[in-house]
Amino acid sequence: MKRFLALLLTVAMLAALFCVAATAEELSGELVISVLADWPDETTERGKAFMDAVRAYEEAHPGVTITPQASSQQDIKESFQTAALAGGGPDVVIMDNSGHAIDLAAMGLLLPLNNFISDEELEATYQPGPLNSGKFEGVYYSVPWYMDCCGLYCNNDYLEACGLSVPETWADLENCLAVLKENGYGGIITYRSAYAFYSFFYQNECPVIDTTGEIPEVVIDNEAGTEAWNFICKLITEDNGLVESFKEANTWDKVYESFANGEATFLLGGDWCKSGINGVGTEVNYTITDMVEGKTRATILGGWTWNINVNTKYPELAYDFCRYISSPETYSVLKAAGKHSARTDWDVAAGLSEENQDLVVLGEQFPYTMARPAIINEKTVDEIITNAILTVVYGQANAEDSLAALAQELRDNIVSNYGA
Repeated sequence: MKRFLALLLTVAMLAALFCVAATAEELSGELVISVLADWPDETTERGKAFMDAVRAYEEAHPGVTITPQASSQQDIKESFQTAALAGGGPDVVIMDNSGHAIDLAAMGLLLPLNNFISDEELEATYQPGPLNSGKFEGVYYSVPWYMDCCGLYCNNDYLEACGLSVPETWADLENCLAVLKENGYGGIITYRSAYAFYSFFYQNECPVIDTTGEIPEVVIDNEAGTEAWNFICKLITEDNGLVESFKEANTWDKVYESFANGEATFLLGGDWCKSGINGVGTEVNYTITDMVEGKTRATILGGWTWNINVNTKYPELAYDFCRYISSPETYSVLKAAGKHSARTDWDVAAGLSEENQDLVVLGEQFPYTMARPAIINEKTVDEIITNAILTVVYGQANAEDSLAALAQELRDNIVSNYGA
């Protein structure tokens, strides 16, 4: 598999170099851009702002036509991958930074950004977390667009009833959960995945999988990783951690309902949770704050990036559009959507509308956000960690045994994907 991927990448790079040489003289041509369905929908505020930005680019470049192609969040990666492997597909595609671009880069389907811009310029322009989410084998492939991260939603009424403050550290969280339990209040709700739990490993200075070498190395069971896993398991088994509905929280809607209806005191999630909670119809009194702190401040990254199809006939134009749509020239698009830019020059407070100022605290976490491990088939890693958490939730394994099984399964997954 590794030889096959290397061959694909070589062929793709040669094709890309030819295309760059053929189109570098001027920015003209037609770009098809694959985006999530709500972005080109002009019946919404965000959609109108996005399409206005697209038209502004076309007006500034009379020889350019931009055609948005709407895709669902569930299908965008697979549909692009299928088309690109066949030599086609949209010129530009947005991708969830949870490992999607890494898989596409490994298959030789994306152009590396060093065709257009130096690593030093990229690193000066974008926050490290989102930039690293598109870094594969030392090369950047993704232009970060907007980002989000995991924060802590707190039920103010429950905390006040128990004489508690918003937790700031692991110890604070443990204490809050114990006191809440004594007073009959529930603990934590989050999406039933590894998403939020990565934060605890990162806060304890464990990367879960070390990707600095040629072959990724599983480190989830080193000393730091073991401490983080034991903390997670203690929350689950002893400290009133995860509420009952976590077992069924396989959609975010169920997470919102659990928190808005008062089952849980805390919700672990990103900026999108605000509208979801408010949409339930109850009037829960809550505060949004940053994640609790461990040995260091850290939280898991989310968000979307722009990526260039290796098959594009217009690579320079494709890159310039990616640069433009993620630049300060189009901050109005993100403001309309209530989203944060991944750029280092983004003004967190000024970039959000008045009604979204409670999301500023999440944006302030961006300098220390961390992406999921940049490895091939990261989706499987997420599933493996999630299943390990569930074995503890259902009482099928203790912390020690579940971690041993988890680490071995992750190592087996590395072997299957990297052949080492």
